[in-house]
Amino acid sequence: MKHVFAALFALAAALYIVAVRTLDPPPPEGIERIRWATDANPTRDRQTGLFAELYRGLEAVVDPGLGGDQTKLIVQCATGTGPDVIDVYDQDAMASQVSAGILMDLTPYAEQYGFSVENTYPALRDALMVDGRQYRFPCNVWANCVVYNKAVFDDHGVPYPRDDWTWTEWIEVCRQLLQSPSRAGEKHFAFANWNNIWWFGELYINKGGRYFSEDGLTCLLDSEKALWAIQFYYDAIYKHEVVPSAAQLASLSAQGGWGSGWLSIFSNGKVGMIIIGRWYLCQVEYFPQMKGKLGAVRLPHVEGREPTGLCDTRAAGINAMSPHKDAALKFLQYLASPEYSKLIVEDGDSMPPNPSVAASGKMLVNRAEPDPAFHQPFVDAMEDAQPADLSPFIDSLVVRRWLGEALDRVENQVEAPDTAFRNLTTEINRTIRVNLERQPHLQRLYEERTGRPYSEDWWREYQKP
Repeated sequence: MKHVFAALFALAAALYIVAVRTLDPPPPEGIERIRWATDANPTRDRQTGLFAELYRGLEAVVDPGLGGDQTKLIVQCATGTGPDVIDVYDQDAMASQVSAGILMDLTPYAEQYGFSVENTYPALRDALMVDGRQYRFPCNVWANCVVYNKAVFDDHGVPYPRDDWTWTEWIEVCRQLLQSPSRAGEKHFAFANWNNIWWFGELYINKGGRYFSEDGLTCLLDSEKALWAIQFYYDAIYKHEVVPSAAQLASLSAQGGWGSGWLSIFSNGKVGMIIIGRWYLCQVEYFPQMKGKLGAVRLPHVEGREPTGLCDTRAAGINAMSPHKDAALKFLQYLASPEYSKLIVEDGDSMPPNPSVAASGKMLVNRAEPDPAFHQPFVDAMEDAQPADLSPFIDSLVVRRWLGEALDRVENQVEAPDTAFRNLTTEINRTIRVNLERQPHLQRLYEERTGRPYSEDWWREYQKP
C-alpha cells in the first residue's frame, strides 16, 4: 500500500508540474495582463499584438479554453478565476449571462470610451443590449452574400449573377450551370448547401418572417412564410434538382477527391455558388487556386420584396468580477477603434465593427481580394440586414439544433416539409411552456412582457394547442 500511495503522489506531482508549465508565464514587470475568452483563430495573435502596441503597459492573452461552455464560464466567474473579456456569440447567451451576473453593464462607460451602440452598425444595436442597457461590443460582424467562382461560370459560358436578382432567377442560373456543358470536361455543381440553417434563414427573413412572436412566447415556424421557405428549400433539391441532397454529398465524400463537406468542395473549385460571409477570404490563404476567381453579389430576394438578409456578430463583454476592469474597458475601446477595424479588413475576418472603415468596397480591399467590386455587396448587405429574433424563454442553441435536425429530416425525405416544421413548432412551444412552469424568473419576465399575472394555462391564449 505504501508503494501505491508513493506512486499516486508521484503521479499527482507530475501532473501538477505539467499544469504549471502550461500556464501563461507572469507578465513582465510594469505590464497589466487581461485574459480574452475567444476562439483560437490565428488572427488573434495580430489583434492582441496591435492592442499591446497601441496601449502601452497593457497586454491581452487569448483564453480559448471555455469553448462556449456556459457552465464552466459561470463557475469560473463566480470563483474569481474567469476571463476579463468574454466573447458572447448570440443575444440569448448575453441575456443568460446578464441574468447570472456575469456581464458588466457597459452603459455608463460606452460613450466615454467610444464603444457605444452608436459606434457600430444600426442593425446590430438591439443585439448588444438587454432591457435598454449595453453589455457587449462587436469584434467582427457578418452579413451573407452569394460568393461565386468565376472560373466555373466561364467554363460553362454562363453570365455572372447580378445583384438585383430573385430566388426564381437564382433557380434559373443554377439550371444554366448544370445544363451547359463544361468546356474543360469538368464535373461541377451549381450551389454548395454548406449551412442549411443559414440558407433557410435567408429565405425566411427575406420573405418577412420571424422565428418568434414579439413577446417571445410563441414560435412562428409553422407560419405561412416559414412553410413557403421550407417548401422552396425542398423544391430546389427535389423538384428543380439544382441543389444536391445530403445523401448525394455523402456519396461524393465516399468516392474520395471531393473533400469532406460543401465548403471544401467549393474551395476546391467544384461549385459555382455558395452563401457565405466576407470571412470566406480567410480561407483563400489555404486554397490559393481560388485567388482571383471570386465574385460576390447580394443574396437573391423574394419577388415583390426588397433585398434583406441575416446579420450577426461575435461581440465582447466584460466580466463583472474582473480585477482588471479599466484595462478591459480599454480593450473594448480598442475594438471600436479604426486601427482594429483596419486589421479585420486586412485579414478578411468578416466585416469590421467600425462602419467608418467599411463605407465602400474600395475601403475593404486586401491582399486576398484586391477588387472593390467583390467587397461592395457585403457593405450593401449590412445596410438592410437584421439579426434573427430570439426568445428569452428557450435556449437559442436548443432551437438552432432542433431547426437543423428538422431541415435534415426534410432534406433526407424523412418528413414532409410542412409536417417537419409544424412538429418543430409544437416542440418549441411545448418547451417554452415547460420552462415557464419550472423557472420563476421566466414567470416574472412573462408578467413584465404581458402585463398579466402568470398562470399555468397562460399558453392557451398565446399558442396553438
